[in-house]
Amino acid sequence: HTFREIRRVLKPGGRFYFLEHVAARRGTALRKVQRLIRPLWSALGDGCQPDRETWSVLETAGFSRLEYEHFTMKIPITGPHIAGVAVK
Repeated sequence: HTFREIRRVLKPGGRFYFLEHVAARRGTALRKVQRLIRPLWSALGDGCQPDRETWSVLETAGFSRLEYEHFTMKIPITGPHIAGVAVK
């Protein structure tokens, strides 16, 4: 995965700052829309998936410290975001 490679190339104590759109909460109408448009979105967006739970991937990438927060931007489809820092 990309995040494991980022962790690999960071020097000890190195930080990776991120801002990423993520999946809406499960069971919401927006999450259903994200899932519905995923094939077209992915084809046009070089594999980008609007319903990816990126925080789960970050949590399993092996960083020594991970801090992030969820927030929503006023952007259709990709409003849910996370921002934070991962430390090797």
